[in-house]
Amino acid sequence: RVAVIGGGSAGLSTARYLLRAGHQPVVLESGSGLGGVWAEDPTNTVVYQNLQTNLPTYVMQSPDFDFPTRLSSSYVTARELGRYIEMYADAFGITSMVQRNAHVTSVVPLSDEVDAECWRVSWTKGGDPFSDEFDAVAVATGHYNKPYRPELPGQAEWLRASAARRIVHSIDYNCPDEFRAGSVMVVGGRSSGVDIARELRGTASWVYVLEKGCTEPVAHEGESCAHIPLGTSLHADGRLRAP
Repeated sequence: RVAVIGGGSAGLSTARYLLRAGHQPVVLESGSGLGGVWAEDPTNTVVYQNLQTNLPTYVMQSPDFDFPTRLSSSYVTARELGRYIEMYADAFGITSMVQRNAHVTSVVPLSDEVDAECWRVSWTKGGDPFSDEFDAVAVATGHYNKPYRPELPGQAEWLRASAARRIVHSIDYNCPDEFRAGSVMVVGGRSSGVDIARELRGTASWVYVLEKGCTEPVAHEGESCAHIPLGTSLHADGRLRAP
């Protein structure tokens, strides 16, 4: 018996192959649905409202389970990806093995040996405590639960100078409307940073993107956007100063 903690894509594919190898997986999912961050009602809000995947379905799908042919785009929405993960679980007989709304509270080895042969897993469901013993545990909880919030030079003074200023992590971002007519700096130039900057452009009055690949400030006048380098500091007067 194997406890699989997490009912997202990693947890469900792990359970599938455990089952195929003759084991008895039990999937403990904290949410009410399957799919992890892609679920219809996820416990983690990292996926924002208009997110569209930046990889084609051909790359994301299982080698032996295709996305539905009815999809109009190869770059699907978050919800379409969530539905695919649910279909995957149904197709390979995993859905019936899932305990939903199961919040795991502890995983304890039942011996003092380094390689424990038995584990006690405890969880709550609807406020009630549960526990069971397993021969092994697979942890598939993802890595987007705890946001990293770096402090920018001058940040504290910049915030104190005006109650209208705020710092929001991308895990709390949902749509560009709340930033309408404001001036926004996006810290980070990878997939999420670029995607959010694209959404903000045209809604915010101006968008600044601070990224490692930028060596000097570059303003894109027609786009209401500018790239700024690392070392740029915030100042109480509201201005950014590049190194």
